[in-house]
Amino acid sequence: MFKKVFGLEKIKQMNLSYPPYAIIESEKVTPSKIKEILKELQIPTIEGDRIGIVIRTSGAGRAGGRSDLHLTEVEEITNWALKLRDENEPHVKLIVQHVVDARCSGVMLKGSKKITIEAVHGGAPSLLEGKLPSIERWTYLGSWKKEDENHEKILDEQDLDLLLKYSSSVPEYSYLEWSLSKKGNFYFYEFMKWKREENKKKAISKGIKKQIIKGLGASPGVSNGTVKVVLNSAEINKVGTGDVLVIKYANRHVMHIINKVSAIICDVGGRTSHASIIAREYGVPCVISENATKRLKDGMKVIVDGSEGSIFVLGSSST
Repeated sequence: MFKKVFGLEKIKQMNLSYPPYAIIESEKVTPSKIKEILKELQIPTIEGDRIGIVIRTSGAGRAGGRSDLHLTEVEEITNWALKLRDENEPHVKLIVQHVVDARCSGVMLKGSKKITIEAVHGGAPSLLEGKLPSIERWTYLGSWKKEDENHEKILDEQDLDLLLKYSSSVPEYSYLEWSLSKKGNFYFYEFMKWKREENKKKAISKGIKKQIIKGLGASPGVSNGTVKVVLNSAEINKVGTGDVLVIKYANRHVMHIINKVSAIICDVGGRTSHASIIAREYGVPCVISENATKRLKDGMKVIVDGSEGSIFVLGSSST
């Protein structure tokens, strides 16, 4: 499944606003085709809510790549499209999309009764580049509640009311990425649906020794495996297929092995951090929990519930 393309189609179906985009199959990417798309989308442009474009790849079974942000020059856009075409396997699709000139950006996670909002200052770079900016978190259970009242305010009451209004068209157990433009308009550009895996949790619950960590659920799903704590690039080779990767934070040295791990646990970050975004791209559960690299040890058998933000140790229920 082309997850990013599917997500954009669902955003359209929900009648949510989105930055204009065009999709092209990688094997059809040529300089002339790119120029045709740019003419269709009126790119390059820096006007209104838009500030250049970004090119993203969408392919089954792998995380998408992307160009630099805010591209405006035809030659640079074309070169990036050709580069992404050549770096990815056949049948990957390229999404050429306007970038929002954003006041803030964030994510919405909608469960059965609860809505969680995370927001960061500025635009997509904070989300896509794995930076760890100051994150504002809100939860809705009949009314909005801020996680840290002392945190600098990013979203005001009107912004939250609008997000709540938009959430009414979003199905339960869904994830949305959004940006709020400097002109006060919301745009949505990534959607993902997940399932609660209660059956799997019940099937393995008899083997649970105890819950050892309660963290932040950053990528939904439930998985189990053997802990491998990676503190530096020299330790990457010890991670095998199906292991649970435990790291301080995401960087390029560890994220290239995401395709073979069953889950990720990080010391720091949030739902907008790099590890969380890449984990959701692959459909891998992810939990953010302080000092996980110290509390978990190599060889531990764990269950990672990325929906609830829980980590369990497998063992005899009597011990």
